[in-house]
Amino acid sequence: MGLFDGLWKDESAIYEMIGEHVDLVVETLEKFQESMNFWLEECDLERANELALETHNLEGDADDLRRDIEIKLLNGALMARSRRPLLDIVERTDKLANAAEACLDFTLLQKIELPDELVPVTEEIVELSVDTVDEVQKGLNILFGGNGEVLKYTEEIEELEGKIDSLERDFIQDLFNMEDLELAEKILLREFLESLVEISDRAEDLSDEMETLTATRKA
Repeated sequence: MGLFDGLWKDESAIYEMIGEHVDLVVETLEKFQESMNFWLEECDLERANELALETHNLEGDADDLRRDIEIKLLNGALMARSRRPLLDIVERTDKLANAAEACLDFTLLQKIELPDELVPVTEEIVELSVDTVDEVQKGLNILFGGNGEVLKYTEEIEELEGKIDSLERDFIQDLFNMEDLELAEKILLREFLESLVEISDRAEDLSDEMETLTATRKA
């Protein structure tokens, strides 16, 4: 069964659009990870910037599709009671791509220099962030027509977000123990970290929205 086939079958066209939007967001995060890895592992800013541009283009495509979906919904594609929950889901999903693009912009435009000691924890946060968005996609598939339990995926999202929180604390502790860095450099790297973990924070927000919609449907 395809994404969004199950809840309101009479409006399959718009659910297909929403499924395409989710796919674009996942592609955006995958391209984000590629770009970050070139920056982290090879210090190849040129290639990282090329991939960042691809990330930007995918985010733009997702944003355009989000607006098309919103226009259709606001013009009455579904019954009024059904529109708001879908609008919220689409908006929160789109913010995942926005956060990835913003993190790359912050990192590459300012040519952030990450100390070698902080590279492993950063790579792990990037990987877990992409894993979190993969779980979002799986959860949305179940929520709108697949077979399974949505809460399985929302719990996994929350568990991954908790792991990222722990890594965030490790990053900050290690950062401020580095005596060879100026305070201004530490503050800039702290801001970089905040832009990175924004992805998982927004995924957790979406997870909460998924749980709310699941409870509403069961009521």
